[in-house]
Formats: sequence, C-alpha cells, structure tokens
Amino acid sequence: MIRNQEKNGSWFGRWGISYIYGTWAALTGLKAVGLSSNHPTIKKAAKWLLEIQNDDGGWRESCKSDIVKQYVPLNASTPSQTAWALDALITVYDKPTPAIDQGLQRLIDFGSENDWRSSYPTGAGLADVFYTNYHS
Repeated sequence: MIRNQEKNGSWFGRWGISYIYGTWAALTGLKAVGLSSNHPTIKKAAKWLLEIQNDDGGWRESCKSDIVKQYVPLNASTPSQTAWALDALITVYDKPTPAIDQGLQRLIDFGSENDWRSSYPTGAGLADVFYTNYHS
C-alpha cells in the first residue's frame, strides 16, 4: 500500500471516483491494521485531503480522474465524496478538527438539497463508459 501511494499523498481507487475514494480506502485500511496517525504515509494522505477540501466544507472529484488517472476536481462538492473524505479524516484524527466540522456541516446541508450533486456518478464501472451513483 505504501509503495502505491501517489506523490501528492493520494491513492487511486477502482470502484469509486477515484483518488478521494482510493485515499479513503487506503487510510481506513492502514489505520485498521495498526499504522499510526503519525506515520508519514498517513500524514501525507490526510494533508492531501485537507488541501483539496472545498470552501463549502465538502469534497469533489470529476469522473475525468478515472480517465486521465490523476485527480481532477469537479465544480462542486458531492455527498459521497464528502462522506469518504470525512470518514478518512475521522479515522486519522483523535478529535474533531475545523475541517472535519466544516465537512460534517456540508454533509448535513446535503440532506436538504436535491440537485445534480446528489445524482452525480461517483462509482466507477468502466472508465469513460459506465459510472454509477451512490444514493446513500
């Protein structure tokens, strides 16, 4: 896992779009097997997630990331990507941080919104061919 970490701190994920999902899966997995939050790999990944957090508190990634194999931001936060980033950060940090609090508020706010962000596909089937939406 550590050898597959991107230089920016992220990981590519296969079933979700793409680097937020992969970084969530890697961080929660590495923490589950006992890697310390102080380990350079964990710190670098958490730093990357914090760097890409939107001003509205959420996270976003375009399906284009799956095609070009590098992080491509979307123009707005999405619920599932915000939840993945939050879960990863909550796994890393022992207590709430301002970034986590802002992300939680963004996730709560999604509950009263119903627009294209709620149906934007963040699940990867086949790059540039087939994508799915996570409804939860």
